[in-house]
Amino acid sequence: MIDAEETRRKKAVAMRYKKPIVKGLNLDDIIQNLNDIQEECDNVRWYFEGDDETLINALEGDEDEAYEFKMMFGDLSAECEQLRNDLNEVMWHEDIQDAFNMWFPAIGGGEMIGWDFYETDYMPIIGMYGQEDAKSEGKKRVMRMTKEQILDAAELSFRIVRSYLGLMHRYDQIKAAMDILRDQNTGYLQMVKRIEEVYEKANKCNFYGWYPETKELSRLAESMPQEAWIQ
Repeated sequence: MIDAEETRRKKAVAMRYKKPIVKGLNLDDIIQNLNDIQEECDNVRWYFEGDDETLINALEGDEDEAYEFKMMFGDLSAECEQLRNDLNEVMWHEDIQDAFNMWFPAIGGGEMIGWDFYETDYMPIIGMYGQEDAKSEGKKRVMRMTKEQILDAAELSFRIVRSYLGLMHRYDQIKAAMDILRDQNTGYLQMVKRIEEVYEKANKCNFYGWYPETKELSRLAESMPQEAWIQ
């Protein structure tokens, strides 16, 4: 017995190459990545909002470096928003969007995925032959353009990718620095803050050793690493 639904699914898989895009180098993926980067930058800014002392301590007391560090995340967030807004304008023009998304499959720009009408989503193009068919399809579509259209598509595509990759590179650099600061310092600083809270409670008990608050203060102080005591 023929399973019509399964036949339809298999046909959709086989036809994905007809509408290929390069994974990560299409407008939807780029805009989503810009959203993620901006959100992470804003999270870092909010993390230190009103708590400059934590960042300054993490940077060994260098106030100028702490200010510059915060500004880098703020500037990158603003640039991500600007590029995303520009790309959203491009998304309104279907022909321009298609020209950008088709350019990179045509030149073999990376791993390709294709539109699956059964799944109603972009899905992996399976196998080496499927990838080659997708590249061939991209070339055919580009070759149907006029020379002027090809040059316009190339200019737009590389201008967008140059800006995008530049932002990604800067983000990777400052995120790596942020991760190091978090790993090396934030744990210690949080422990210091915890001791301050317990200290206030023990102070109310006049630091008498039989009170739980005083015992907790002594336990925390003894467990702190030496690095936490360095200013």
